[in-house]
Amino acid sequence: MPILEVNNLKKSFDGDSILKGISFDMEKGQTLSILGSSGSGKTTLLRCLNFLEMADDGRIKVNGETLFDGMKTSFSENELRDKRRHFGMVFQQFNLFPQYTALENVTLAPRLANPSKDKIDIERESRMLLTKMGLPDKLNHYPHQLSGGQQQRVAIARALALKPDILCFDEPTSALDPELTGEVLKVIKELALQHTTMIIVTHEIPFARDVSDQIIFLDRGVIAEKGTPSQVIDSPTNERTQKFLANY
Repeated sequence: MPILEVNNLKKSFDGDSILKGISFDMEKGQTLSILGSSGSGKTTLLRCLNFLEMADDGRIKVNGETLFDGMKTSFSENELRDKRRHFGMVFQQFNLFPQYTALENVTLAPRLANPSKDKIDIERESRMLLTKMGLPDKLNHYPHQLSGGQQQRVAIARALALKPDILCFDEPTSALDPELTGEVLKVIKELALQHTTMIIVTHEIPFARDVSDQIIFLDRGVIAEKGTPSQVIDSPTNERTQKFLANY
């Protein structure tokens, strides 16, 4: 059974159709990369999956559980919180709390989500995650004391702290210079090797080829092409995909 099933997902803003019936599924442990030009619907798709935006229609299922079916499009905060726990989100701009240290940024979410859990256990797990991100000596540093790449790695640790079913990245290197981009891509590649289930919106084409099990090319709100990296990147059949990849 697929870990994620998306069927005919649609989303419009002010009458402008952004997602025009997106359907795909993915298996546990896979990495799916989403490519496409600016405005193609990539970020909107991620935000609908994470319930940061509410889709207008369609279906989202995780581990066989229907989270969204198009029949109900208004949920309480508690309902939204439960649905969002299936997905961890890493944003372009890190979104760390500036008043908290790296360790505090990572422990905050699990403490709020599991108030009865031992704080010592939460801190130990958070320290392990930051060490896994290559930051064992930055636990007590504040965001302004960290490079952009280090901040993004803290953000990845924070997303992993809630043990989501699927980890989502929205162009995680777009705010970084080339040297720091390599730091973050290395961490994501290591997560892929560990079979962390991930959806990655990215413009890093060579990286997407190396790390992905599946690739989707979005064009104007529809899936123009999907398949393995060799099918989509090396041998695209869709004209829009070919033109997009010709720029890289």
